[in-house]
Amino acid sequence: MYQLKFVFILVQLTLAVAQNKNLTLISKSRTTKLDKYESFADAVVLSLSVPENTIFASFKFIGSEEALTIFGCTSRKVSLYLKHGALPPINPDGSPFPQEFRNISRTETLSVELETNKQEVYINLTSPEPGVFYAAVFLSYEDPRLKKISQQGLTRSCNAYVDSYVYVERIDNPEIISNQQVVFVNAAVNISKYYSIFVPNFMDHAVVKVQSLEPNRAILRIQARRPPTPDSFLLETVIENTTVSAVFWTEPRVWHYIEVEFKTNPTNISFEINFVSSKFDSKYKQYDLVRENTATSFTFSYRLPAELKNDVPLAINISKNEFSVLKFNLLKGSDIGGTLQYILAFKPRVTREGRKIVLHEEPDDHIIVGCIQNNAISVPVWPNYCTTSNSSIYAPLILNKTNDNSTLLVPYPESGAWYASFKLFCGNCTPCNCSEQCQSKFVVCQSDCEEEDIGSCVEACKEKVINTDGCASCDCDGGCLRKKSSDLCNSSIIFDVSSRPCYYGDCGKQGQCMTMVSEGTAYSTCLCYNNYRGFDCSDGSLATPFLMVLLEFLLLVLSNIFFLPVTYLAYKRQYYVEAVSYFAIFISSTFYHACDSGENIMTFCLFRLSTLQFADFFSALLAIWLTLLAMADIPTVQLSILQMSGSILIAFFVTLNRYALWIFALPSSVGVLVICISWYFKYRKYKQKFISTTYLYVKLPIGVAVVFIGLIIYSLLQTQSNYKYLHSLWHIIMATGVFFLLPAKDTFQSDVFL
Repeated sequence: MYQLKFVFILVQLTLAVAQNKNLTLISKSRTTKLDKYESFADAVVLSLSVPENTIFASFKFIGSEEALTIFGCTSRKVSLYLKHGALPPINPDGSPFPQEFRNISRTETLSVELETNKQEVYINLTSPEPGVFYAAVFLSYEDPRLKKISQQGLTRSCNAYVDSYVYVERIDNPEIISNQQVVFVNAAVNISKYYSIFVPNFMDHAVVKVQSLEPNRAILRIQARRPPTPDSFLLETVIENTTVSAVFWTEPRVWHYIEVEFKTNPTNISFEINFVSSKFDSKYKQYDLVRENTATSFTFSYRLPAELKNDVPLAINISKNEFSVLKFNLLKGSDIGGTLQYILAFKPRVTREGRKIVLHEEPDDHIIVGCIQNNAISVPVWPNYCTTSNSSIYAPLILNKTNDNSTLLVPYPESGAWYASFKLFCGNCTPCNCSEQCQSKFVVCQSDCEEEDIGSCVEACKEKVINTDGCASCDCDGGCLRKKSSDLCNSSIIFDVSSRPCYYGDCGKQGQCMTMVSEGTAYSTCLCYNNYRGFDCSDGSLATPFLMVLLEFLLLVLSNIFFLPVTYLAYKRQYYVEAVSYFAIFISSTFYHACDSGENIMTFCLFRLSTLQFADFFSALLAIWLTLLAMADIPTVQLSILQMSGSILIAFFVTLNRYALWIFALPSSVGVLVICISWYFKYRKYKQKFISTTYLYVKLPIGVAVVFIGLIIYSLLQTQSNYKYLHSLWHIIMATGVFFLLPAKDTFQSDVFL
């Protein structure tokens, strides 16, 4: 639905500069650390500005890696989406957009893929829209179920960045002209001359008249908001005769650029532009809506002035002989991060019959075609089209008897003026068939109109052309022949034009609506649970089934029961401190996984997740430390000192960084070192056997092997999809390892101490 254009650039910047020495670097920026895409919240948003009068812009992007460990970095794929005026609505995970995201005319979203190997990638735009381009950048999407859970410090750890550069070529300040001003042009061959003119409000098209002293070949192009080019224009007309007239649609309250380029025989030519407020079939009534704000981000609405004054919803009466336009403005920056909603509905037809109120159905042949567009008015045309000067698309909103209301959502709308238009059609439609000859007569007629009386003059031109033989079919009304006044129909419409964050201000039961800020740009997005995807978290194609969620919850929670027998074993062997630590593992790990698992479908959080996570990591590391000290068999005084000092240091280290590899390696290494020193001095001093043969040759090797297998599983094999199985197995293996490693009271000779 939202077309993505993949752009591949074939030349290096040095070649581009050599070919076009007018390119100027105007900005350079760098992203923050890039993350893997799981939702739009993971994207880094860049704001890249293009100034006015820009005829060519080149965006250069370079991806790079910063190594954080000794293992170095490998190149990774980065996805970048670029859009003018608003954030790009994207779905790189392939999830469907909500059905209310209908097709409307918007600026296209450009897309490139690059590697973090410092290779340069370009997006080149000819005659770009001036203003801000928003780039969403992230590490390319991968199936989250296959995401590996790696231990920090054990694998490569790198930060990816993207540097952006903006180069532009601008035309010299164009000469400003005014309506009906005769402009004389004299230029060399293949040299363009530029002019600019401001279109007043309510002027939806214009007539340009060109006169030349002698036949020559020149090209005149016109474009709104930016200089025209051979690939981008509202009007392009070739001047080969001494007199040329042409009609083009305009955008009210916008600067328009005119380019004149001589191809052969340069000579003096002149042109003038005359604004016109209507064409054959473009009668409309415009309502300027008033904004009503709230304190919630991206939440506001637009209403008729009378509605705000009386605080009563009002309907708009419509008829077949004209269409209606609702105009409203979205602010730059602050309004583009939500979702614009446009809703149309028939006002119920209610009559009073005595004391009864009777509800009547809308006539079967009543159809309303609704359109919406930024910076231009779309004309609703029978049977289901929205047309502008150079495009025609299917109408996003259609109302009839069976569908008496319709909703359109526009995610991350562009700032500026928006025009929501709608028109009532009734009865049969006889398509218009206005010949080019008749249209030319209308152009010639209205080009002679004077500015002071242009409205009535244009209407007189319409009547004159329509009454001409063969031009009766030019009496158009939204693509249909205009009907007699006796055949006209009418109805009433109620509407809602408003903005909400995310999807109607919510993300359903499977997500949470969040307001994010990235590189100074604020926007709303849904954070989905349980592998749900999509703009509204409605795509459950990758979601974990409820029974699997239940299984995950039970495995991760109930697997901690294996620490209860270990607790009893330690108590029976009179390791009371160790018994307390094993029981602490059972309690903290149980409540931590009860809060962390369950995919937010079934969770129980006794305390904050961060608090429970600290308790889980601390009790696990403390148990490892105490178990190793118990295996060392050292005197009580030294044991107490090591137990207390180790507890304090472990608490500090877990607070510092509980995910790093050294957090586990440090107490384990020191504990093994204490065991080696203790056993070495025992053997050296007493020159006799001080340890049980069964423990030394059976239990100890088995325990070490079990713990080693557990560490391999924990650090290397876990992924998002198998986490519930392997992490539960880790609980069981660690408890089993303690069963073998914790020495019994008769393991060491009672009279042999260090």
